[in-house]
This record gives sequence, structure tokens and C-alpha cells, in this order.
Amino acid sequence: MAIDYGKKRVGVAITDPLCTISQPLVTIKPKSVADLIKRLKCIATENNVGLIIVGNPVSMRGEPTEISREVERFIKKLRNQLDIKIEPWDERYLSKYAMAKFKDAGLGMKKEDIDRVSASIMLEEYLQTKRA
Repeated sequence: MAIDYGKKRVGVAITDPLCTISQPLVTIKPKSVADLIKRLKCIATENNVGLIIVGNPVSMRGEPTEISREVERFIKKLRNQLDIKIEPWDERYLSKYAMAKFKDAGLGMKKEDIDRVSASIMLEEYLQTKRA
């Protein structure tokens, strides 16, 4: 499972049981971090998730940013609630890439769509690195 974490919206994507293809699942607008974790826990359980990657928006130089520090705090809270391996994933350029995909396909863009598509792209990148 992949999570594109944001303060207002969180995109979620999952893969099939054979880990061959990623698919956008949902965009969550959580009321709180506790609400978000509860919902992610349900999704992980329902989909028999064995690994979660969380987008880490580091700077262009690969250094931590204010948002990436927030993501690190979120990952720590998530690890305390789930008995699943959780890894940060470099997500530089991810949202721009997702927007370009929508534009290339001639589709209108909603912020909610971009979040879950970004999560799906991130998961696809992860799966490709594991296949290589």
C-alpha cells in the first residue's frame, strides 16, 4: 500500500496480491491524525497489506523539509498502531508527474484524484525497483 500524505488530503493506492500492478484506491480527508490512522488500519486489514510506503517530500538536494519532518512524525505514529513494515519513499516531482498524466490523457484534474494517482505512481515506482 502507498500513502501520499498531506495535511488536508491523503491519497492511498494498493497493489494486487501478486504485487504486479498498482491502483489508486481512495483519497481521505481526515478529521485528525487518529482518524486517518484508524481508516488506514481498516484499509490495510481489508487488503491484507504487508508493507506500506509513505511519500517523503524531501528537498531537491534530498534533504529533509518541514513537510518531510511532519511525514516522519506521522510514520512514527503509524508504526505505533500497525504491525506492518512502513518505509518512507522519495516523492520528489510526484504530484507534477501525476498532473502531467491527467493532462496527457485529456482528463480534468481534481485535487482528490491527484492524491490517489500520486500514491499509485509511487507504488508503481516501488514495485518496479523491487522487480529490477
